[in-house]
Amino acid sequence: MVALAGLVLMVAALRMRGLLHRSIEETRQKANLTRYLPAQMAGRLAGGGLEALQEGRQQKMAILFIDIRGFTSWCEGREPQDVSRLITEFRTRVELVAGRTGGLIDKYIGDAAMILFEGERAAARALDCAEGLLVEMEAWRQEREATGETGLAAGIGVHWGEVFSGVTGTPARLEYSVFGDTVNTAARLEQLTKTNDTALIASATLLQEAGTEPARGGWTALPAEQLRGRRSGLALFAKAQA
Repeated sequence: MVALAGLVLMVAALRMRGLLHRSIEETRQKANLTRYLPAQMAGRLAGGGLEALQEGRQQKMAILFIDIRGFTSWCEGREPQDVSRLITEFRTRVELVAGRTGGLIDKYIGDAAMILFEGERAAARALDCAEGLLVEMEAWRQEREATGETGLAAGIGVHWGEVFSGVTGTPARLEYSVFGDTVNTAARLEQLTKTNDTALIASATLLQEAGTEPARGGWTALPAEQLRGRRSGLALFAKAQA
């Protein structure tokens, strides 16, 4: 009996050692991935190997772009530390709202950001994020003006549709990316906020997927827009600054 008990304890110890080793290895893989990929992706992708990460897939997503208005002219004559501080403030606010609504920040492009939404209620969460960003950007503008700084606004475009998503690159430099017409359209909607003098433009496709009735949500219909690269016009709705 003593020998049997000892054998059981030995087997249990070996199993615990194996579990610990696997846990450490998974943690190491996740740490390596988070050097290059968004934190939300590491838990989902660790352990699959580079080949599995690069397979990619077609899926429906909501894509949001936000860009600071007048940033280039504001930068003229500014000290580098002032520019760095402003970008940090902007990104901190973007990350706050994106995190609250379950958005994945795909990338920053200077004074702009691209945020992805997938999974349950993706379109509705993207809309919540867009409207939350309106509030956050307006609060930021007021805070800056109250201290004598130049108040800066932002433009936001959001669209829903099919994209290709996947990890590209080499083991030395991985990048999670999404491609397709939906991404290009969302970026162009953000640009349209300039010419339409509004803060936020969403496609009718996005609003419909989110279950939002434009009339009740305070949205204003814009003329159907023939965007570059598209064969047909796109129904759009706009919302002013919060």
